[in-house]
Amino acid sequence: MIRLGISVEGATEREFILQVLAPHLARYGVFASPVDMRGNVSRDRIRGALPHLIASFDHVSTLYDYYRFKQRETLSVDALQATMLELVAPAQRRHFTPYIQLHEFEALLFAVPELTVQTLGGTERQLHALRAAVEACGSPEAVNDRPETSPSHRLLALFGRDYEKPFHGPEVLRIAGLPAIRAQCPRFDAWVTRLENLGGRA
Repeated sequence: MIRLGISVEGATEREFILQVLAPHLARYGVFASPVDMRGNVSRDRIRGALPHLIASFDHVSTLYDYYRFKQRETLSVDALQATMLELVAPAQRRHFTPYIQLHEFEALLFAVPELTVQTLGGTERQLHALRAAVEACGSPEAVNDRPETSPSHRLLALFGRDYEKPFHGPEVLRIAGLPAIRAQCPRFDAWVTRLENLGGRA
């Protein structure tokens, strides 16, 4: 049994772990618990939080948005993720799997546009807009060409008050199931695979 702590930046990611990811990982002998950072994520805040987390769990990972990450400067998402390993002592690095979602958690909803629109009671026009965003950007994980058109901003612009971020994000992914999301989101899929491998059994 592996006790996995996943540091998250807010309620949406916390509910996703509780409702979707933790039940899945339990099949592999990995028991995941979200640890809420409650606010903006930066390397300074992470540096302060990691020692306690690593002391409290067998393994620690993260689920942060690249879009909202403070102090990211000009680093790419992969380079920023790599620098997070440097925030812990060398002896602790084997207990740490950093992960940053490109560009936002809400990008995962673009992997299943039909279900997203159905869950939100949307229209064919809104479905076309979600599909067009993915086509223009190349993949769900690439949806974020400007701050005002990040995944969450697009959803709010399309659905307005019908979209409740902490509820609908995890709910859509719960209904869709991880295989449907992983098939469209290779970075996310690779992260889940690494967490599965911590337990080593199905």
